[in-house]
Amino acid sequence: MATVEPGMVISGRYELLHTIGSGGMSKVWLANDRLLDRNVAVKILSDRYASDPDFVERFRREASAAAGLSHPNIVGVYDRGESAGSYYIVIEHLPGPDLKAIIRQRGRLDPRQDVDATLQVLSALSASHRRNIIHRDIKPQNVLVADDGLLKVTDFGIARAGEERGMT
Repeated sequence: MATVEPGMVISGRYELLHTIGSGGMSKVWLANDRLLDRNVAVKILSDRYASDPDFVERFRREASAAAGLSHPNIVGVYDRGESAGSYYIVIEHLPGPDLKAIIRQRGRLDPRQDVDATLQVLSALSASHRRNIIHRDIKPQNVLVADDGLLKVTDFGIARAGEERGMT
């Protein structure tokens, strides 16, 4: 893919605004979905991994795994695709902080908040397990806070289907 930069439009639909995060395999951009006129997050596989079939497969698995999940405590996946030789996933944009940032800012949660957060994350994991998807990377950075205060699990990047063997 050509250099990814603000203003670039992916698949004629998602206008990239600015980066909002990055991980080991990808960068996440705030984008405007021109078709539905809403902000979304677009996770773009790094160029150095786009030519590696194993990484591409892992990225596709993340999109497929998360797209099959519909639950109030799981970040929604809207779309996935390939554009100019790179791969992307379009997900619900949550501008709020992650759980780690909240803990750093406020310190320990009180016991009621702890229990509430734990129950929300467990509810998300229960839903994914019912679909035979194991997250494998639950940590406070992968739990985002929605505008309404609900917690949402994200980043199914190393999720594994329960039936699948071999790829870790």
